[in-house]
Amino acid sequence: MRKLEVVRYDGTVTNTGWKNGVINRIENHVGRPLQWSICLLHFNELPFRHIFQHIDGQTAGPKSFSGPIGQQLTCYEKLPVVDYDPIDCSIRNIDMNLLSKDQQYLLDISNAITLGHCPEDLANWDPGPLSHSRWLTAANRVLRLYTSSSDPTGNLKETVGFILKSYMPVWFAIKKSKYFIDGPKHVFQAIQTSRYLSDELLQDVDPVMQRKCVLCTPRECFVVNACR
Repeated sequence: MRKLEVVRYDGTVTNTGWKNGVINRIENHVGRPLQWSICLLHFNELPFRHIFQHIDGQTAGPKSFSGPIGQQLTCYEKLPVVDYDPIDCSIRNIDMNLLSKDQQYLLDISNAITLGHCPEDLANWDPGPLSHSRWLTAANRVLRLYTSSSDPTGNLKETVGFILKSYMPVWFAIKKSKYFIDGPKHVFQAIQTSRYLSDELLQDVDPVMQRKCVLCTPRECFVVNACR
């Protein structure tokens, strides 16, 4: 423990709580502050989760949702692909070897929506199991649902829009530049790409990012600048 300098973790309050959080307890034990390295992929999932629950309703169990969009995510694969309106988004080039199967699906289905055409093999591809601990696969299923919606609801288009404009670009930016010193840049991108949202949705999203953007505290920014 005397050589411990950095702790890596996800941003759950169990770890980050100022009084009884795991990191605080470790710091008290070693008698000095430590460098915190938060999981940015977990950070990136939180705005999407809060937007989805604001638009579609809360979860209804460990693998189910209560709203009309969420209830379709377990049976979307039975729906045929239809003609749908393409949605423009920014998709960066990335080495596919860096991506898991679920992440490759996110990249491919995002490209399909941008182009306005979903190939048959992609339509039949399993996007991964639905779980509230894995919001990536929920995003995959929402995008696949959109390709089967000839007349999508406003709520579905709002959700798909956020995935394509913010959640997906930030996810792949993190995968491409995963170093600690890139953390503040990724947090800024998450903030910047969500500014188009309505004030009502920002009231849900902004507090979450403010609580979880540990990599943008003065201490972390100082370390990042010192490393460059």
